[in-house]
Amino acid sequence: MKAEIIAVSDDLLTGKAHDQNIAFLAKELSSLGVKIHRSHLIEDAKETLRATLEQIETTTDLVVLTGGLGPDENDITKQTIAEYVDIPLVLDQISEEKIITYHKNSSLRMPDNNQLQALVIQDSTPIRNATGLATGMFFEYEQTTYILLPGPFDELAPTYTESVRPLILENLFADMKFATRTLRLFGLSEAELNEKIAPFTQATETSFVGVYPKGEEFEVQITARAATGKEAAQEAEALKEELLEQVDEYVFAEKSQSLLSNVKELLSERGLTITAAESLTGGQFLSAFASEMEASAVLPGGIVTYSTEVKNEVLGVSKAITDEFGVVSAQCALEMAEKAKEMFQADVAVSLTGVAGPSSLEGELPGTVWIGVAGATEKAFAKKYHFAYKRNQNRHLAVLTAMNLVRLALLEQSIPDIVFIDDELREDESGEERQ
Repeated sequence: MKAEIIAVSDDLLTGKAHDQNIAFLAKELSSLGVKIHRSHLIEDAKETLRATLEQIETTTDLVVLTGGLGPDENDITKQTIAEYVDIPLVLDQISEEKIITYHKNSSLRMPDNNQLQALVIQDSTPIRNATGLATGMFFEYEQTTYILLPGPFDELAPTYTESVRPLILENLFADMKFATRTLRLFGLSEAELNEKIAPFTQATETSFVGVYPKGEEFEVQITARAATGKEAAQEAEALKEELLEQVDEYVFAEKSQSLLSNVKELLSERGLTITAAESLTGGQFLSAFASEMEASAVLPGGIVTYSTEVKNEVLGVSKAITDEFGVVSAQCALEMAEKAKEMFQADVAVSLTGVAGPSSLEGELPGTVWIGVAGATEKAFAKKYHFAYKRNQNRHLAVLTAMNLVRLALLEQSIPDIVFIDDELREDESGEERQ
């Protein structure tokens, strides 16, 4: 099945807004084995939309249109489609009642043209907007299926999930069952991932594997289809196991879950708390955890120790360590983690110290980072990383890498090239061995 996506929006073309809809729809439709033939970004103009429809009508099985369903004069999508297929628009009573009720409950005056949002193509299936007022439509005309969706992403995405996907399965894949498996990965580049799973990414009649970057993380979605749900599940599970043979060391979850949420979940399950002493990352690690729901259950507090003086005088890192080994060192990272763990009485502590860039520091190149972890294993450890030369990307990668280190440590998985510092290598300012 071939599909084309048409986004109707002047705001997208002038840069007032950016598009998330095409990427979302392409992922969702591809997971059903639908091939996205082309996508179009066009102006709010009847003649342009009509010309686009005429161009694709003989080569496309499914047309998905986004935007242009609102009450403004430039919202021309449904009117143009109705004229194109020569089917009138009619009032959908349920949609009208929703619009009227919304304005009454919000004490807002309802402009007359707001009722335009309740018009649908006759005999189409109205698509109820999950979070907004504009009603979408699903209908078939001659050999083509049309789906009209609202333009705002926070309306389109939930509306698709709740209403459109079931309609597609019921009407276009009635004789097929689908099963999906998901892998989330961190710790390799997109090129490395594609190389490892290249043999699996060619769509077949029964399966589809999609790779979707999520920042520095990746989501691999495996979809199988068959005549029965059992057969589809078996196909998806078998394909997942084959993929795991290639990328298992990088997989942190077998569901759509961020690395941050995964680590927080591990801490919560074990009843553990976490803190951090941050230098180059300036509080990003702590901020990330604070962004999670119920963060206080795992995060008692933390500290940003950007300067050497604050590391010494506030956190309590030995001046002898920073003088002898510098702040970009295993010794400093380990001491920072241990002092933070003690200061905030946390079960696990992380430290991040290094050179974000663009300049060098203590003879270390930009992108050099030491991460210390205390409390997640029997003995505290530190690990050195070399990232690239992009300052803020280095900071972000350092935060994610620290989270992954905590995850690996909590799961008692092997971590190569970690450093343990003997006590005799860490002395206090008087030169006496630390106890």
